[in-house]
Amino acid sequence: MSDTSWRPSRLGAGKPDGASQSTIVELAITSTDVKQKLEEIIRADGGFSLKQSADSVIPQLLILEIDEEPEKTFSLVKTVLGSAKGTEVFLTSAKTDSAILLEALRSGMKEFLPQPLQPEEVKASLERFQTRNSSTTLEGNASSGKVIALFGGKGGTGTTSVAVNLAASLHMGTSKPSVVLVDVNQHGGDIPLYLDLPTTHSFRDIAADLTRVDLAFLTSVLTKHESGVYVLPSGYDDLSAGRLNPECIEPTIKLLQAMFQFVVIDCGHVLDLTTKKALELSSSIMVVSSLMVPVVHRTKRILELLRGSGVPQDKIELVVTRYLPHEKDVLSETKEILKQEANWLLPNDYVSSSNAINSGKPVVMISPRSPLTKTYQRLAQSFREDSPISQGSSFWGNLMNSVKGKRSQPSVAPA
Repeated sequence: MSDTSWRPSRLGAGKPDGASQSTIVELAITSTDVKQKLEEIIRADGGFSLKQSADSVIPQLLILEIDEEPEKTFSLVKTVLGSAKGTEVFLTSAKTDSAILLEALRSGMKEFLPQPLQPEEVKASLERFQTRNSSTTLEGNASSGKVIALFGGKGGTGTTSVAVNLAASLHMGTSKPSVVLVDVNQHGGDIPLYLDLPTTHSFRDIAADLTRVDLAFLTSVLTKHESGVYVLPSGYDDLSAGRLNPECIEPTIKLLQAMFQFVVIDCGHVLDLTTKKALELSSSIMVVSSLMVPVVHRTKRILELLRGSGVPQDKIELVVTRYLPHEKDVLSETKEILKQEANWLLPNDYVSSSNAINSGKPVVMISPRSPLTKTYQRLAQSFREDSPISQGSSFWGNLMNSVKGKRSQPSVAPA
């Protein structure tokens, strides 16, 4: 907390690099000779270019080689098509039996390239791709997803709970926007426990080899929760060996930003190099606090550090958890201490919150009518472009728009 020299040089950044006129193709091929042949064919066609490892955009075309266990590949195809809207998938394999081809079609594959590859067949498939996509553009490259970082004023304030429920609430929009929940907390990393996810992959896999940060690999390490939210766990805690390399944060977040409409990051409560990088890439920083004296004291230091580091005030929002109606006077005193008004007041609902954590589901799923859930829904609406807040031209839509514009007035569900 003493590093006052930090400057968030990328705050609000993270837009994908400008895509070239050619179609970007990513190859996820294990057979060396097959990969070389595809690279030769693609490079010879001026309308296509191979995705480089440093590119932060998602490809318009992904060519996958079917794994020895085909079910893994078909599952990966479905995940890619569900998150990277606009990406087409080609599959290639030396096995051409009817059962595999049928499952490949069911997974959403557009073209199948049998091995050994025939250049003319590959070229014909690429031409058909161009015909299908001549008048369309990739959604992930057309717009950049919103990155929302949550940082705890102190351990135990409920930062992970807020991150989990905000992510789930964002996906509950009328158009079901795509959401990924990212855990960069190296001192807890409890998101899988909050969602009862038996994850086998995490940021550790990405940190092990930064050259593999591409659509196919990143998709393979994501886990989808029943709420519809994709999850990238940190894979670290206070007892684990090693630490997450800050260098893998930027390419990962930028690629996720191109894939998803919302990227929600649980930063924990320790401001290390990894957390700083995540905050730099975020368009909104939500500081999660409570009205306990030690928490308020540390929250004050965090807010001062963020302001002193050049973070614009309108990028910072304060969320107060476990709020009770009789604490109005304490809330007023806290505002004076922090020089920041609470933007959101999450009502104290111990029963619903504990039941949600113990059941491995967001509270917005198990207690949809609770005041706490309704506040989470309003919080999500303030970020969601497809909500009535940003769309409605009716009286209520205009009223909510004006409320959103102020954003300084705290929101709390009635007791």
